[in-house]
Amino acid sequence: MDSFFGIGAPELVMILLLAGLVLGPHRIRQVAHWLGKTTAQLQAIARGFSRQLNAELDAVDGSGDLQETMREMKELRRQLADLRREVTSVASQPFEEGRRALMEGQKAVENSIHPPALNVKPGKAEVSKTPPAAGNGADPSLPSLLDIADDPD
Repeated sequence: MDSFFGIGAPELVMILLLAGLVLGPHRIRQVAHWLGKTTAQLQAIARGFSRQLNAELDAVDGSGDLQETMREMKELRRQLADLRREVTSVASQPFEEGRRALMEGQKAVENSIHPPALNVKPGKAEVSKTPPAAGNGADPSLPSLLDIADDPD
């Protein structure tokens, strides 16, 4: 025993010596007897409590209900973990499909034919009156813009 109520062996010896000097040999014997009797009673109470607790636990679990309940709890925890994994996979599957579709859409846009650059300033709906000449940087394979008069009707 390393310590008794946080008191080491040297401190306990010092306390006993001081008690012997203060109380005297006759009273120290009475105090030791009382202390021994009280300690024995406390131990008996602790043993009785322990026996009663074990008896109650055995009575409760006499039919195996407690063990069966523990097995059911473990099974429910396992089912909950499986359900959690399933919900996570179900939720992540549409997300991944959406992400793949977005990536495919972006690739399709990148690989599509872009419209030719017109001589139209952003924000204006008018088309330039003079068609671009083949020599001034316009693409010769594209038709030139036509100026069509308004319909008089």
